[in-house]
Amino acid sequence: MSRGARSRQRRTARSEPVKRRVFLSRIAAVYGISETKAEELFSVERRSSIRVNRLTERAPAQILEDVRRRGFEVEPIPWCPDAYFFFGAKHELGATELFQRGYVYIQNASSLVPVLALEPRPGDAILDVSAAPGGKAAHIASVVGGEAELWLNDAIKSRLVRLREVVETFRVEPHRITSFPGQYVDKFVDRRFDRILLDAQCTGEGRVDLRRPNALQFWSTKRINEYSRLQQRMLMASFKLLEPGGVLVYSTCTISPEENEAPVSHLLEHRPEARLEPIGVDVPQARPGLRSWSERRFHPEIQKTVRVEPTEFMEPFFVARIRKT
Repeated sequence: MSRGARSRQRRTARSEPVKRRVFLSRIAAVYGISETKAEELFSVERRSSIRVNRLTERAPAQILEDVRRRGFEVEPIPWCPDAYFFFGAKHELGATELFQRGYVYIQNASSLVPVLALEPRPGDAILDVSAAPGGKAAHIASVVGGEAELWLNDAIKSRLVRLREVVETFRVEPHRITSFPGQYVDKFVDRRFDRILLDAQCTGEGRVDLRRPNALQFWSTKRINEYSRLQQRMLMASFKLLEPGGVLVYSTCTISPEENEAPVSHLLEHRPEARLEPIGVDVPQARPGLRSWSERRFHPEIQKTVRVEPTEFMEPFFVARIRKT
């Protein structure tokens, strides 16, 4: 190991306990719990779920029967059609043709919520602004039976490889695949959409597992604030591409209010034609968005947004459904 690498390793080791204290204090404040409870919630491996793909030649019931016949235990998710809590080993199901040939998609149950909140319909023009790796795009296509004009975009070109793989495997037929920067997407796209999904790039706090060494290696409040500014710009740009009467869903897999309530509140304060609506998904683990954080008070409508709380099956998630009047 070089001298520089050893120096970086020592700095990381010294900063980790400090980061951990700051991270836990913020989590405790968001959820109104003790730091001890926060540490427990983020020191677990959450279970996966599966979604049956309706775009294949096989009926959903046949696919589900095949899953069970192979010895995998599943339980229906009451609030999401075609989706099931999964009690087996994710890598074992991933090695079967059920996943590799696009019959079932493996994902955390929380990531099902944004597409349900979007409520895509056959015939809609739909833009997925940050589409990679493609799970939500595949979900949209399955919900509408492939009968929508689906435009998939992701700013990170290296992620398009995985996006194209998922699109091909899960029988999605996108109208276009592009790689425009999300914060400027309105400058590159010259049309409007009935539905827009902005599952924004974020710090990914919902996936932190504090049992792992260097779990917070890339986490910092500086990074949170950088993402917050990016997300604000992405949301403003995406909203410009929405047809009047259309719906935009903003979601993240992170916890920081700077990345969740703050960008949505900014949009509401600067775009009078933006209105929040209930997300329309009856998730038992959901609670309203925060009304304030630190010294900032958010727009009064912000409590129509939803925070999905962490459980055995659910990663923390934030979802807002926005209508352009």
